[in-house]
Amino acid sequence: MMHDARNDGGNDYEAPNLVPDCRGSDDYGLQTKSGGPSEGALTSPSSLKATATTNWTFNLIGPNTAEAQSGPFTGDTIRVTGSGAFGTGSIEGNGSFTHIKPDGTVFARGSWQATSFSSFTPFGGPSAGVQGGQLRLTVTLLPDGGSPVSGVPMSVTCLVNAPAGFTEDEGTTVAAFTEKTGGHTLFHKVF
Repeated sequence: MMHDARNDGGNDYEAPNLVPDCRGSDDYGLQTKSGGPSEGALTSPSSLKATATTNWTFNLIGPNTAEAQSGPFTGDTIRVTGSGAFGTGSIEGNGSFTHIKPDGTVFARGSWQATSFSSFTPFGGPSAGVQGGQLRLTVTLLPDGGSPVSGVPMSVTCLVNAPAGFTEDEGTTVAAFTEKTGGHTLFHKVF
């Protein structure tokens, strides 16, 4: 069973501050680093398989959207899709993103790839295939026609079986896009 709770609770996740002059660039106020996973080919979502170190998989169900509430992208929306697998400090995953300005024009679009695992808080659930929790990871954004942007924080939250007092909304955040505005997520426990 999926839950979609909207509330006025606080968000303890702090995204990095964006620099004021990044509106005309596609670096989201983060330093672009050369080398590393961002230069490799993306793994297709269908090829993400559980391995000996994988305990969980996740899916962004339909596009997940979030709005930037401050900084140079204030009022802009990001839309993300994707999936992945993680456990024992490792992660793989990828999907797509579209950055949309308040007037509806597309500022950037491309793909994202998970580059590092930060944390996971499981909430449990009614079955292994329906689990809640909150995943924090780092991704690289790969804008079409632009330079990779690495070191981007992302969080994925599913409210299934969320503990009493948990105040965040369901959905996905990316960098300064921290006000979740739509979409669902789901975690699956792998045995």
